[in-house]
Amino acid sequence: MNKNNFMCMALCLLGLISTTHAEVPSDKTIISWITNLQDSNANPQQAIQIDHTEKVKLISGEEAYLSGVNFENAGRNFWGGYVLTRPKLKQARILGEFGGQTNNFKVHSTIYKGKPIHLIEIESAGSGQGAIESSKSLIYFNQWSAKRIADVQESSYAGRYSQKLEAEDCQTGVDHSGYLNVMSYSPFVIKTTVQGNACNDKPQGYTVNSTILQIIIPEIK
Repeated sequence: MNKNNFMCMALCLLGLISTTHAEVPSDKTIISWITNLQDSNANPQQAIQIDHTEKVKLISGEEAYLSGVNFENAGRNFWGGYVLTRPKLKQARILGEFGGQTNNFKVHSTIYKGKPIHLIEIESAGSGQGAIESSKSLIYFNQWSAKRIADVQESSYAGRYSQKLEAEDCQTGVDHSGYLNVMSYSPFVIKTTVQGNACNDKPQGYTVNSTILQIIIPEIK
């Protein structure tokens, strides 16, 4: 093989690799690609800061990117959110149904009917009148749609103020937490809830419940 043929094959291979694996778009590019800025809680609407970005696969296998974002100058319950970016389309969208006071997510890799897939554990949260309410949702993406598989709720409340204690009475408070444990090689998720009052006396006074939920993805036959 002569030098020119070798160089041609190398360039073709490089081109194939670059088209197969989309590069991570820059923060500026992600924001410029957003098609639903009307759903932004930032003021002005373009004042969105990308906190962290991870590669995710849509259920079709298309490579995309999920970002946890901060909405600048937003209200207390609306500063956090998420943006899904699809470099193939050069488009991005704000996921209006998640976020609030958080922009945390985890990407879980598992196998469903012999196909490797990504499931995303995504958070929502809000607070008011001394209580914090949050949730974790296990989802996958079908095109732009976030399809829910499981949800677990969490809440925290220090308790009612006691004149006798001159502080919140933890016995009247709430400390509920939840976990979603995705099985790596089987189509199940373990949902666990831990519920009790706000007193720091675990495990006394707490109840733990676990449920095995089957993962069902109709798009994969």
